[in-house]
Amino acid sequence: MMICRLLKTLLASMVGLLVTTLCLNGPERGQKVEFVIVLSCIVAVVAAAPQGKEEPIAIVAYSNDPKPDGGYQWSYETANGIKADETGTLVKSNDPENGEVIEAEGGYSYTGPEGVPVNIRYIATANGGFVATGDAIPVAPPIPEAIQKALDYLATLPSTTEGNRRR
Repeated sequence: MMICRLLKTLLASMVGLLVTTLCLNGPERGQKVEFVIVLSCIVAVVAAAPQGKEEPIAIVAYSNDPKPDGGYQWSYETANGIKADETGTLVKSNDPENGEVIEAEGGYSYTGPEGVPVNIRYIATANGGFVATGDAIPVAPPIPEAIQKALDYLATLPSTTEGNRRR
């Protein structure tokens, strides 16, 4: 859909350039410039117009349950198979400035453009931060053995300070 719109915009620009080139090579230049500007505006408006109307996707299940203690639980499912849920709990923070914080746990799932199911689960805590798990999350390749040996060796060396460095 977006590519179609971009191609139409590109085509409109090319037509505008062609009309400009043809029209500006004559004696009544002022009137032709006005004509080109108006024509270019019309072509741009037509090219940018919505190309089709997408039907809204129905929500087939929805729940939202705020708790009196500050926690919550919500979930939904759409007709095209998207699902999401989350539970939040109000807990005391280790940081005296924050008092209480929400810790959340939840997830979502959908079918990707290639037809592959995507399922992500996550947890967010004050101490552990946000951690997501799922097959769709990229995993870093293992560190090559030679690099790991070098890192292990460097870790055994004493740290240097600015005053001890060579100049």
